[in-house]
Amino acid sequence: MSQVEVRQIGHVAATPVAKTMTANGRTQNKTLVTVISNSRWKDPQGKVSEKATAIAWTIWGKVAVNASWHLDVGSKVAVAGTLEGNRYTGKDGKEVFGFNFTARSVEYLESKADAEARRNRRGHSASEHEPKPAPSAGRKTSRSSAAAQEA
Repeated sequence: MSQVEVRQIGHVAATPVAKTMTANGRTQNKTLVTVISNSRWKDPQGKVSEKATAIAWTIWGKVAVNASWHLDVGSKVAVAGTLEGNRYTGKDGKEVFGFNFTARSVEYLESKADAEARRNRRGHSASEHEPKPAPSAGRKTSRSSAAAQEA
């Protein structure tokens, strides 16, 4: 089956949830991030309409760790990954359809100064956040290995 590639540019809607999981003696990092994108358009009569699209992304491996460190509510990001459909029979006996979005890369679209200014506007100071290692110089995109995504 071929994979469907998805790319979303938007803002983080809720605080990312990071977890460390162990299966078959192997430890894996996982972060759940919800990103919202807004679309605006004019209809033929000139009326402006707006629609928000929220996608809950699952991020694995090193990319997940970086996302949990650097993302906060309001962070502007570009997420690229795959979409996989799933279906199952619910407890009520009805068939349920859904989608899973797995991120392969997260690109941070705001500068460190912009992120700090946003945190300060929300009433947080940098001293409240745990010190975290700086990302590699000159890199804005994190990518995980294919093996980490399939775990």
